[in-house]
Amino acid sequence: MVKLKKTSRRQTLKQKYAIIKKVAAHKKKLKKIIKKTNIHNRRSTKNSLKIPECIFKKSILKNIKTIAESKKNKNLVKCTEIKIDDFNESTIKNVKYLLENSLKDDSDDGISNEYLENMNFKDYVHLNFNIKMKLFEKVKNENYSKLNDKYLFIDNLIEVIRNSDALFYIVDVRNPLIYLDKDIIDFIKLCKKEIIIVLNKCDLVDSGVIQQWLTYFRNYFITLPFICFIKKIPNYLNKNKLPEKLYDHFINKSYVKYIKALFKDTKITYGVIGHIYTGRNSFIHTLLNEMNCNNKIKGTDIKIDENINIYGKIGLILKKDLKGMELIKKLHSLDKKEVISLLNEFLLCLNGKNLIKVLSILKENHIINENQLHFSSNDNKLEKKEKKNRIIHSFLYENGENNNINSKNMQKLYNKLFLNKILYYIIPKSKITCFSENSDFLYHFGNLNDDVYHKIDEFIFSQKKKYGNYIIIKSDKFNFYT
Repeated sequence: MVKLKKTSRRQTLKQKYAIIKKVAAHKKKLKKIIKKTNIHNRRSTKNSLKIPECIFKKSILKNIKTIAESKKNKNLVKCTEIKIDDFNESTIKNVKYLLENSLKDDSDDGISNEYLENMNFKDYVHLNFNIKMKLFEKVKNENYSKLNDKYLFIDNLIEVIRNSDALFYIVDVRNPLIYLDKDIIDFIKLCKKEIIIVLNKCDLVDSGVIQQWLTYFRNYFITLPFICFIKKIPNYLNKNKLPEKLYDHFINKSYVKYIKALFKDTKITYGVIGHIYTGRNSFIHTLLNEMNCNNKIKGTDIKIDENINIYGKIGLILKKDLKGMELIKKLHSLDKKEVISLLNEFLLCLNGKNLIKVLSILKENHIINENQLHFSSNDNKLEKKEKKNRIIHSFLYENGENNNINSKNMQKLYNKLFLNKILYYIIPKSKITCFSENSDFLYHFGNLNDDVYHKIDEFIFSQKKKYGNYIIIKSDKFNFYT
């Protein structure tokens, strides 16, 4: 037999059959994996979907992706995470409302304008909390941008309005019209909540003036006179930070008794709103002291009776662009020029006799003598105005220079005026036509005269006045209800 010089490259039958077996085993293994994992067979002969190049290709691919994701998330349960700092009644109600409405995609709240127009406060109080919130959100969405353009800290104010059924609107009885903001009052009325005007600082005004303001406001709002029995000087007016003074005769717990009589047998939450320097904090602290509630306000509901809660946060009303006399609304953050502007506007509103009176209180008689300021009935308006401007200018500026402010005189007048050392009150010169007639209001709250008004007025008027000599200002420059 002849031997071959090279080894044969032919595959033997044994090797061939071994390779066939291995390939068949591998195919079986792949089929099992595909069945378990649903992985597409890479060796599939099916033609893949190809999208031709066109201007709609990106949007088609995006739609395919969103449909695929929606199919994946279809069976997933949506979860909403909410942080709760305090467990009180308002918080629990708001959490329930958020949870119920977070799963709903419907934008329609089901509240028509006709339904809102026909609703009064007594109907509103008995509504379900969810319906109240839907009503509020509807009004908020329509008015938020307008309010946000005009006011600072509007979110804090809206939060107080949202969580309250009725709102104590605190104003200074010496000058109430300057503190009433039409936009805020209209917003509260649209939300179908009730406004209770609180005429604070009644101990600084003559009883006859208080009675006139009560008679006027009670045609349009529930109106209560108030004397704060906690003497607390704000930090922005007093740097020495004197301690609070509590009057001895406040312990009769009278004011809470009158508030309980406002809405009998009705569960209600009150909120407190107002401007700087009107006594918002003093008002709420007086109520808490009468109820022996010593805990500090932390933004939670404060229960003062079985059916009465007070929302802990206090709403601040503060406009963005303030000029002239309206600067009194931001005493906490006035710069030097704004203080001068405010004091100048105030002094210009005084007549000749009152201006002399103020300067004598400030012990500035030498200025009166230097300018020979003697107002007489023979002087015309221009002459009186010139004399006033001259005396005010010499008091507020040094050496008659506009840029050289007399800081000592400015600070002295500022402190005397706003620490109640100069007692004054404003009387409108012409007839007030701020509010439109509201016959429904008088119909629904006619019983307040006997149940609340008579008793609270008697209590306020019975308090002894510490002062008797007032500066009376007759002017229409303090009415900004527009």
